[in-house]
Order: sequence, then C-alpha cells, then structure tokens
Amino acid sequence: MTLQVAFITGRSQPDNSALSPAQRAFIEALDLPGVAVNFPWPAQTQCWTQTPLIRASLNNARDYLYSRRPAFARSYQDAALALLASADRTLLLAGSCGLELFNNLQLPAMQLSRVNVFAYGPVARRRPDCRHLLVQGQQDWISRLWFPEADERIRCGHMNYLAQPELAALCRRFIRTS
Repeated sequence: MTLQVAFITGRSQPDNSALSPAQRAFIEALDLPGVAVNFPWPAQTQCWTQTPLIRASLNNARDYLYSRRPAFARSYQDAALALLASADRTLLLAGSCGLELFNNLQLPAMQLSRVNVFAYGPVARRRPDCRHLLVQGQQDWISRLWFPEADERIRCGHMNYLAQPELAALCRRFIRTS
C-alpha cells in the first residue's frame, strides 16, 4: 500500500506552488514519498522565492475567502481527485488555511476514506470529515480564533511550525497509527 505526502496551504504566491525549503525538509524528515509542489499540485518549473509577509498574508486570506465560493470546488476538485488517485493513501499536511481549502474541495466520501489530514496551525470553520489531527502552537493566537481546542499543542507561534522537531515527531506518530 502506497502512502504519499502532500502539502495544502494557502498560496503565498498564487502563480508559484514550489515548496519552501522548510516544507521540503519536513517531507524529507518523514522519509516518505512527497509531492514536489504545494496545492493545487500543478506541474511546476519555477523555484521557490520568498514572499513578503504582508503580501503572503493577503494572498492567503484571499484564498481562504475564495475557497468558500462554489467556484473553488469547481476549479480545484479535479486536481485533488487526481492527486488522491496517484496513491493508495494520502497524508495531507494542511498548514494554516489549508484545512479550510481542503474542506471546501467537497471531496466525495469514498475519496475522503483514503485521506488523512495533519493540520498544523489550522484556520478553518470546522474539522475535516476524514481522519485528522489538529496541532496548534501554544503562542498561535491566529489558530486559536478558529479552534479554541486542538488535539495537540506544541511550543511555537503561527509562523514557525515546520521548524519544530516536535511537529515532525507528532506527524510520524500520526502516520504510524493510521
């Protein structure tokens, strides 16, 4: 049975889905086959570049709001289904508003049974309808606005989850119990 790992986060740069160095390092730490690009998982030829924090925040907020419209599922559901079809099981690493994006893809129940969501710093209106774990930083007041209660808490704020060794350990444990 094959398990693939993919990121679904807000798009700090809507025209560039390349993984950041921290995202690549996190997948490498899991020692599992990882999808080389972030949501919406396009064929990617660009290299990752840093986006100024304010611009990235505005782009992510726009993604969050747009994902709540029916056009979002129409635009991205096929890409999500193609990703899920490429492996027996998929672990989605949902950072920040990535959980809201995932929920709003409106995936059929049959596909949801093959997905596990590891959400860190979740910013979403609800938990997903599949197996999941919500991890929240003790200093992450942004995520606490949406989820006053999380499954696990670690020491970090909203912007530095992937640099925490404890996050990778929680993710490996989540994978082992799948």
